[in-house]
Amino acid sequence: MTFEPALGIDFKDVQEIPKKINWKEFITEGTPMWEWQIAVSELFEERPIWPKYSLIERLLDKNLKFTYQTLKRLLLTVGYYFSGGPFQKFWIRKGYDPRKDPDSRIYQSVAFRVPPELKSYCDDNAAKGLKHRWEDLCKFRFFPYRNQYSFQLYELDDDYIQQEIQKPPKQTSCTYETGWFSQHVHDSLRLCVKVRFLSIFPETGAEKFLKAASEKFMKSKRACIFKDAPKPVQEEHQQINEEAVDEAIENQIDTDDVEVDELDSDDGEEEFDVYGMDSAGEADNLSLNSFSHMENTSTSYLQQLLGSFPSMDTNGDKKQDGGESSDGEYQIYEQDDDENYLDDDDD
Repeated sequence: MTFEPALGIDFKDVQEIPKKINWKEFITEGTPMWEWQIAVSELFEERPIWPKYSLIERLLDKNLKFTYQTLKRLLLTVGYYFSGGPFQKFWIRKGYDPRKDPDSRIYQSVAFRVPPELKSYCDDNAAKGLKHRWEDLCKFRFFPYRNQYSFQLYELDDDYIQQEIQKPPKQTSCTYETGWFSQHVHDSLRLCVKVRFLSIFPETGAEKFLKAASEKFMKSKRACIFKDAPKPVQEEHQQINEEAVDEAIENQIDTDDVEVDELDSDDGEEEFDVYGMDSAGEADNLSLNSFSHMENTSTSYLQQLLGSFPSMDTNGDKKQDGGESSDGEYQIYEQDDDENYLDDDDD
């Protein structure tokens, strides 16, 4: 199989997304590769957009084991991702363009960044090798051990968030900054996530940040209600609410909270170059530089992301990988310390 450029696609400038391919024409039925591709494809049929952590955790839960090169090929066969915007670095099913579908709003990303004053908690626990399951983070059961995450709205267990994302969109286009949501709604969703996590910080020191975030969240929600009210109601109450709305907007805009929900370069979500992939599926090494996936390729994005698998003898895999036995066996979750997905019974 040959692949279109599918990784690090520019959200603003690239108009055509990678087309869906009939991979069954290229993989032998009954082989391990066939079964693995079926499993990955079924996830994208379940929903068209996946955060990398959620996707990988589901594969691990299925006890799927294959080489790094194989996993890269499985994902490239059915998916692509944007380098920025409201779906940044989320794997998207080929043939599906969320920029043209308002229903994709529920799959948008929302960022959470740990306040700098609390980062020592994350760093200390990360240094001990402690990790959380992605599902537990999405249910707000634990405070993250990493300094920043990009979550998918659809996966977050919060009544307010789920209620808001199911409302019909007010916008007629998908913007780079806030996707299908207005700025007010987008800010409210982000602040809701911030409040939920700060409220479960297990040590002292988060109180002032929780108080500030809670106040901004309430003001932001009031701003949303006022903006969505019928025009006669807006005019009737404009004088009363104008000061509160202005304050809400002003308080939402600070250096810590301005959002284009993009994570910093240390997130480890670097795109990789598939332009060098030949018909056998062998690819160049992956770029370590954000937004420059075609230059200085040295380490694989998915190699950083997914980690080494226990060794297993799969002739079907070797056949489809063009005999790349030198790749070694890898586990998804142990390639990069920041990308691990092991259950932590002690968490």
